[in-house]
Amino acid sequence: MGLLNLPQPLFEWIDKALLGFLPPLVRLLLWSILAALLAMELYRLFSPQARIAAVKEHFREAQRRLNDYDGPFEEAWPLIGNVLRLALRRVWLVLPATLAASLPLLMVIVWLDASYGHRFPAPSEQVAVEVADEDFGGQLRREAAGPPRAVLLDAAGNSVTEVILQAPIPLLHKWQAWNLLLGNPAGYLPEDAPVERIQLDLPRLEVLSFGPSWLRGWEPTFFAALMIFAFLLKYLRRIE
Repeated sequence: MGLLNLPQPLFEWIDKALLGFLPPLVRLLLWSILAALLAMELYRLFSPQARIAAVKEHFREAQRRLNDYDGPFEEAWPLIGNVLRLALRRVWLVLPATLAASLPLLMVIVWLDASYGHRFPAPSEQVAVEVADEDFGGQLRREAAGPPRAVLLDAAGNSVTEVILQAPIPLLHKWQAWNLLLGNPAGYLPEDAPVERIQLDLPRLEVLSFGPSWLRGWEPTFFAALMIFAFLLKYLRRIE
């Protein structure tokens, strides 16, 4: 697992042991509330709220002076420069807290994508497998019990490499340095595998039973609820 994957066992336990009796849609909404709460409270904790409020007030005043100015354009540059300076100062003030607040949010998103994005197919379901090298083919094999196996086949149909999928992730690839940050819960292709990646057309999970297919996955519901709860918390907590 990568660094962003470290809390996943805890998230999985909360989702199954504490919230498992709830429908997936309700669990997803609760995760959006938790993510919004963590992000906004961390931002509030690490950001200099008083200084940000003062800069915002100075920025509004600078904008008002610029809007009220009615002289030669070349003489407006000091006013324009002041507006830009205050805008950049505000960005500088909020940047460290924004980065700190985004870390737990990214961890939740990474886990949701692994847990609510796809599912393993039933033994009778056919799954298309795309291999990066056209000289090879692929299959997804699954018995009645146990996780499925992604099988790489040569031109004669012989098995070259098999990977037991640890999670329903549609992409298998060789381990890369960036996996130190973001791992692949499904596992990795062996280093000596003759291809770099295998794409699996795993069935998508749906949290909504209506609407177009792009609306039924976890992403639209989670991010819409996240934005609503984040703005609500910002208003209620008077966060700058």
